[in-house]
Amino acid sequence: MLKNIEVNSKFWNDRQRVIKDQMIPYQWEVINDLKKIDIAVTNTGGDTSAQDSDKSYVVENFLIAAGKKQGKRGGMVFQDSDAYKWLEAAAYSLECFPDSDLQKKADELVQIIADAQESDGYLNTYFTVNEPDRKYQSLYMSHELYCAGHFIEAAVAYFKATGNKLVLEVAQKLADNIDNHFGPEEGKIHGSDGHEEIELALLRLYELTSQERYLKLAKYLLEIRGQDSEFFLKQQKNDVALGRKSLIQGLEILHKDFNAQYFQADRPVDEQVEAKGHAVRVVYLCSALALGAALSGCDKLKQSAYNYWNNIVGRRMYLTGAIGSTCHGEAFSADYDLPNDSIYGETCASVGLTFFANYMLRLNKDGVYGDVMERALYNTVLGGMNLDGKGYFYVNPLEVRPEYSKKNPGLIHVLTRRAHWFACACCPPNLARMVMSIGHYAYQCSDETNTIFADLYMANKAEFELSGNKVVIEEQTSYPWDADITFKVQEAPEQGFNFALRIPQWAQNYQVELNGTLVSDFKIEQGFLYLASPVGSGDVIKLHLDMPIDVVEANPLISADYGKVAVMRGPMVYCVEQCDNGAQLQCLHLGELKDLSGSFEQDVLEGIYQIKAQGLRRINDFALDSSLYRKATPAHYEAQEITLIPYYAWCNREEGEMRVWLNPKP
Repeated sequence: MLKNIEVNSKFWNDRQRVIKDQMIPYQWEVINDLKKIDIAVTNTGGDTSAQDSDKSYVVENFLIAAGKKQGKRGGMVFQDSDAYKWLEAAAYSLECFPDSDLQKKADELVQIIADAQESDGYLNTYFTVNEPDRKYQSLYMSHELYCAGHFIEAAVAYFKATGNKLVLEVAQKLADNIDNHFGPEEGKIHGSDGHEEIELALLRLYELTSQERYLKLAKYLLEIRGQDSEFFLKQQKNDVALGRKSLIQGLEILHKDFNAQYFQADRPVDEQVEAKGHAVRVVYLCSALALGAALSGCDKLKQSAYNYWNNIVGRRMYLTGAIGSTCHGEAFSADYDLPNDSIYGETCASVGLTFFANYMLRLNKDGVYGDVMERALYNTVLGGMNLDGKGYFYVNPLEVRPEYSKKNPGLIHVLTRRAHWFACACCPPNLARMVMSIGHYAYQCSDETNTIFADLYMANKAEFELSGNKVVIEEQTSYPWDADITFKVQEAPEQGFNFALRIPQWAQNYQVELNGTLVSDFKIEQGFLYLASPVGSGDVIKLHLDMPIDVVEANPLISADYGKVAVMRGPMVYCVEQCDNGAQLQCLHLGELKDLSGSFEQDVLEGIYQIKAQGLRRINDFALDSSLYRKATPAHYEAQEITLIPYYAWCNREEGEMRVWLNPKP
């Protein structure tokens, strides 16, 4: 297992330091209402006029629940999770950059949360303060187990980083409370939460504590979903009969969209063959299915994970690793329905897809999962924040025209400047915990085969416990800007260990050296290169991957991209912006692959590999007669140099149009 990792990658360190120095302190002020901010309202449904635009209520809610402050509990029903994700991001930050002031703040938050926990272990400020008689009775939208899951995940991370015993005690009391209320036994609740998250959290708690009851409960909550397709409907009808208000202001309890498919509960998980409903819910469920299968060996969970993976990645994922094509319910729609301008592509959904891919790698050592993991990370996840860490995207489009976003109600969810915060603020802290924990995605280990797998390339120094022995590896690389990667084995047992390197699908050519000698004695198996012999102390392995500029096309069944092309280099998707190329980006034609060239530009967008293309722009001669339509005539073009930048870096300069998919050479 990976015991410790120090990430030395300039690319990732730059982003981690922005999060440490800007995002985490900024978010601390936000959740404590110490900073007056404008809170953007996302198109998540409900009465947006009822959502505050200048206050988060997050920590205040815990103080009220603990009886330490008087007042009205505010914010969304799931507001507690903002504190938990901040705590998890702080935990990973402390792993990377020890900081006594940050740890003091985090310890204070842990104590506040502990004070708000009820004596039986129940923890949720909304139901403690507002509706104590409604606990676990409105699971379709209560987010009780969702919030509990986020706290448990934060507790596991914080305990590992700091050894804080209180946070683990609170987490176990909470998990035990859930175990006392949910399960197959008579008198317990035979169902789960409307928003998956607790399942993954319980599995992580099991890994930490080795308490079998947490594995058993997680597996139960996965397998019970969809066994009774009317479970949530029954709770909804009961709430209506009792005259209860909706937990989301402005939405009816019996809203037609809150059906079993929306909650992935129309059939049992092993019968699900496509991703349906709320995209974040789906990938949180998938992450738990994959990790649950890896930990338990359950074939049913394993097959369910594969079914979801094949549908999402094969038919419902954007080029950038974004998922969730419609703002209506933040949901998946249909196979190949991937519009670029009205996409939802929630940042949280790509964070969840990264989790899913990582746990699929753990379940089955196939490099395709690493390919998708880095696709989501380097594009949509990183695109969810400004380079300065002070602005965030909830929605991640592949095509933007600011005027349309401002004037077309169907596109109002597509922001053209990143917001400072959101009323539904799940994405910023989710992104923060993801980036701060990036080192945990670099490797996987197998004691069974005495193998270390290099999954995600970045400069680092890592310590492992492999088959009971200590291994220390230093990795040197400038990835993702180039793909020359050197591994130096600093410590290993006498018998050595096996080493496997992921070969991305975009790398058509590669070579590997061992101690300065080109190696041909290796095997490629499911996207990994396995060295023929064990490596040991003092060995140096060099991997060179060709990282060309590629022009890619989409499956013709994706009508939004039919006849279009996009540019990639390595894991990164590229886009064009108005500030580089002028307005009316739809008139640009890329040119041929030979017309593209690139170079690393240190002074552009804090350092990027920029691509230049000798392309064309269609001359708009419609302007001569101001007509909308006419008989088709030959088009005329003028030469234009086209500048492309990595997708994650867009919207960091002046506001303007952006586009990923372009016209090919006419």
